[in-house]
Amino acid sequence: MNKPIFTVDEHSDGQRLDNFLRKQRKQISTGQLYKLIRKGQVRVNGKRCQPATKLQKNDQVRVPPFMYFEETRAQPVIAPESMDRLLAAVIAEDDNYLVINKPAGLPVHTGTGHAVGVIEILQQHADYRHLLLAHRLDVVTSGCLVLAKNRQALLNFQAFLKARAVSKTYVALLQGVLSETVTVQQKLAEQRINGIKTAVIADSGKVAETHFKPQAVRAGYSRVECAPVTGRTHQIRAHAAFLNCPIIGDVQYGASHRPDLNRAVYLHAWQISFEDHHFVAPIPDEFERLWQSL
Repeated sequence: MNKPIFTVDEHSDGQRLDNFLRKQRKQISTGQLYKLIRKGQVRVNGKRCQPATKLQKNDQVRVPPFMYFEETRAQPVIAPESMDRLLAAVIAEDDNYLVINKPAGLPVHTGTGHAVGVIEILQQHADYRHLLLAHRLDVVTSGCLVLAKNRQALLNFQAFLKARAVSKTYVALLQGVLSETVTVQQKLAEQRINGIKTAVIADSGKVAETHFKPQAVRAGYSRVECAPVTGRTHQIRAHAAFLNCPIIGDVQYGASHRPDLNRAVYLHAWQISFEDHHFVAPIPDEFERLWQSL
């Protein structure tokens, strides 16, 4: 019988112990995991450890038998058309990164109300089993999504994010007139309103900054470029609402209900740049159709 030991491979080299174990056994809660580590029931190379312990290739991580031998949840069934849709959305690929034009309405990972997301779908492809999310986009947002093909690439991208050396430009259609370039610097805090995660402007929140640059104005609506300096949840959406120009369709942030729309929120991650990389996701056709109909 196998011993309850996980061996660290090259894809987990340098990863924190807690994150490594979450990847191995997603059904174990964070609280339970930390309790096992604190009580010494998880050991690395026979020694007690901390959740933040950095692992190295070939480390031996011993866990309680119930955790190792517990049957893992079945892999979600992925419809072939879902995989084909994402493979057709690939913008660029090299040895380190895969960049896709994420469709609006598809989450980046599984979560409340979503059985699968981009990462779960692509990880079932033979070439992308070790794919890692480098950053996130809202379910309602389409456009450039960067995925790392190895852990070092992920760490490099995260370092660029921390240094604010990743440049992102979004395109949004706003309900309201924005005729001049403006920068919004309003702190944002996360709250649940009617059970829905929402970003609210609050002095107790985290620093958030977004640049808005109008491209065109017509019939009381605006087409703008949005460049977030920080990366808070729903940042662009909340800051647009602060300007009294919510994104078309974004009823969560004050936009009018429009049953005639072809998508929920007209926000698109148009371009992303870091180091010597620059990626562009074409503006969706429904943006131009709506703009011409206003």
